[in-house]
Amino acid sequence: MRSSDERDEIVQAIFCLREEREGPFAMDDVLGWSRGDAGAVKLALDSGLVTETPAGLDLSADGLDQATLIVRRHRLAERLLHDVLRLAGKATESVACRFEHVLEEEVTTAICTLLGHPSVCPHGKPIPPGACCHNRQTDIAAVIQPLSNVGVGERGIVAYVHSPTDTRIDRLASFGLVPGTELLVHQAWPSVVVAFGETHLALDHETAVEIFVRVAPDDAADSSEPGRGRQRRRKSRR
Repeated sequence: MRSSDERDEIVQAIFCLREEREGPFAMDDVLGWSRGDAGAVKLALDSGLVTETPAGLDLSADGLDQATLIVRRHRLAERLLHDVLRLAGKATESVACRFEHVLEEEVTTAICTLLGHPSVCPHGKPIPPGACCHNRQTDIAAVIQPLSNVGVGERGIVAYVHSPTDTRIDRLASFGLVPGTELLVHQAWPSVVVAFGETHLALDHETAVEIFVRVAPDDAADSSEPGRGRQRRRKSRR
């Protein structure tokens, strides 16, 4: 018996194709993007999530809504597995594929909030925003936060850098500030000053908001430095 998961594979495949070009799409193209077959396509058509014309297959309005939710869950799962659990490879993709079919909306919202409402997956693909992203819910403390939000005296590990230009990513990498780097925030204003290894680096806030770090637990902060302790940054926006 055909399952809704097989149908969703087809819906997701068409969504991913639409990210690259306009539809409709040939059957072979859709099947090439999914693990489904012609039977799964028929299920998607019968459900009304996919439409068919002589030009090919495309998503209906309901199909687009469904596909958006599936892709959102999948890419958030990838971020959770990659950034928080530090997993990678085929296992991560396999688990994310299962998550996309089973995550409830409340759990999806909690994960998104926990991660600080990420805008891209580990592969750089956009994560469709949810209501929590628009409302910027903060009832669950984010594990992954922009460096600009990390307090003075706090430690973190760089999870990823999201910048519209490769130039800034390359520049940071040239200083040694790459994913996996552990750093300590020394100053938060007027520039963000971080220490890692033997390096002290001053960053403007435009750059700091593009560096996402996994915040260390409270008891991991360095309290041995005189005058630092667990100071919390007091934001100033003069």
